[in-house]
Amino acid sequence: MLNRITKSLSMSAIALSSFFLTCNRVGALPTINYQDDLGQVTNVNQLRDVSPTDWAYEALRSLVDRYGCIVGFPNQTYRGSTPITRYEFAAGLNSCLNQIERLVASSESIIREDLDTLERLITEFEAELAMLGSRVDNLESRTAFLEDNAFSTTTKLNAQIVNYLLGTFGDEKPDGSDVDDQITFSSRIRLNFDSSFSGQDRLRVRLQARNITSPAEAGGTNALALNFDGSDDNDVKLNDLYYVFPVGDRITVLAGTNGVDVDEIFQVAPTMGLAYDNLTFANSLNPLIYGNGISGGAGVGATVELVDWANIDIGYWANDPANSEEGSGLFNGNYAAGANLNLAFLDERLNVSLAYLRGYQGEGSGYDLAGFVGTEAATDPFEDRANSSDNFGVATSFRLIERLSIGGFFGYTTASTIDDNAEADIMAWSAYASFSDLLKEGSAFLVTFGQTPTLVDSEGDALDDDEDSPYLLSLEYQYKLTDNIQITPGGYVLFNPEGDSDNDNIYVGTIRTIFSF
Repeated sequence: MLNRITKSLSMSAIALSSFFLTCNRVGALPTINYQDDLGQVTNVNQLRDVSPTDWAYEALRSLVDRYGCIVGFPNQTYRGSTPITRYEFAAGLNSCLNQIERLVASSESIIREDLDTLERLITEFEAELAMLGSRVDNLESRTAFLEDNAFSTTTKLNAQIVNYLLGTFGDEKPDGSDVDDQITFSSRIRLNFDSSFSGQDRLRVRLQARNITSPAEAGGTNALALNFDGSDDNDVKLNDLYYVFPVGDRITVLAGTNGVDVDEIFQVAPTMGLAYDNLTFANSLNPLIYGNGISGGAGVGATVELVDWANIDIGYWANDPANSEEGSGLFNGNYAAGANLNLAFLDERLNVSLAYLRGYQGEGSGYDLAGFVGTEAATDPFEDRANSSDNFGVATSFRLIERLSIGGFFGYTTASTIDDNAEADIMAWSAYASFSDLLKEGSAFLVTFGQTPTLVDSEGDALDDDEDSPYLLSLEYQYKLTDNIQITPGGYVLFNPEGDSDNDNIYVGTIRTIFSF
């Protein structure tokens, strides 16, 4: 459309059209953050993508010199070839008229040719300008209504309800007793109150109630645990309390007193994609890092943007910071501290993260080394004695084509008791493939296979190594029924439960629904 207009206009009209483009970008596109705009350009050379060889360079330079009406994007670009609609052009024209009115009112000289061009443009876009004014009036009316009837001017309420229809099947548990094969139906409800005071920060308060009985109990091994399981008999509890805020342009800080898990600070989504937070079983994330039993209490951390393709997360977690007894508190009790380096390549098609976590667990603390999904030997190889651990993880994802991605993680833990009488090495890994928009946009099919945390080596006064490696295979289809409802049928099978090939395989079938609003 711009080509059709500019061919019929003089150089002055071309200059004004360039101005309209700028005004449109600042005021008409809803995806632009007003606070992030570059603002007034005092010299056309401030724009990185505009050079003297461009056909409209002189027009842009003239606008800066004569009218001071050029505004760029935050990265100091102008994007002069971006197409716009007639409505967007009308919005730019309206902004230009306002600028002309200010110049006239201040007795600034306006070139007659420009005024003639404006008159012609006003005539051509009269209908669009009238409709634009009507839309602005309607928007102001709706905004006023929302402000009068909103739950809060600073807080948004969102909720998630997860329902599980679940069955566990198999001949025997690892201890030789029968598998509890009753079909169960349970749920978890979360209410999130997200507040922002500057538009760039977030205070999260989450209330939660749940009664989801884990198939780990029915099958007799923690490796069957769900990603959503846990029961508080549907009592409402404070689940999360933390505050996220920026410090400068490249640092984001998180500080919280409750519910600060490792993945609240360490970024997981780039390397897990669709598998993050929605996959049925708990081994979907590296449990040696993200399932660490010390997280979930207080925590403080920061994400630092190093370059466009790399950032680093650093964090510190204390499990019981409110306890003032000896061996407890923020710095004297169980803790974890570490860092996570995130790398993105090939236009973010390839993502890699490298994580390290140092942990300490006091005697009798009852926290799991391998999260809560390892074999009995991997979870507590030192039988609840004080220990320290070094936990390593690497995760990656690669988008092969538009809808097909592959990825996975590898985790390794070396731990020892404080008295140096025992040592243990624990390993876990998993690989996945995800097919997005399968049958319906927003839906996805995921297949995952991996080894749940296993005690692969031990020395001294520690439990014996697991004889065999337990493997878990999962299939599920996340069907997006509506924007607010997801239905996920699926299931998984655990081979060699508790690291013993003599144990019978155990199967879990689920139908999960997630309501979000």
